[in-house]
Amino acid sequence: MSEVFDEVEVESFLSVSDFLREAERARFNLIFLDRRLPPYTSFDETLPLVAPAAGDAVILLVTAHTFEKVDLSRYKRVVGPFAKLDLMTPEDLKVLLDKHMGAVN
Repeated sequence: MSEVFDEVEVESFLSVSDFLREAERARFNLIFLDRRLPPYTSFDETLPLVAPAAGDAVILLVTAHTFEKVDLSRYKRVVGPFAKLDLMTPEDLKVLLDKHMGAVN
């Protein structure tokens, strides 16, 4: 992330509940949401929890399982899913962000 943005602060959470607690007092610009966050196994389970707490943040769905279909019609600032393997270099990440951050802003 520091190779893509001039200044960036990265936080990570091991569970949706950890994110929800922090989201009450923090503001995020960008959220990478993995498909599988135990005990959840799909975006259909996590998005209804994460999206309302994300504020104005853009949510990028990342997964090793891009075959999974996700209905994003009720989410205006969510894009993806994107394959984790396609985001291996800073250049890959920059291309993704340049393309999709503008599309949802």
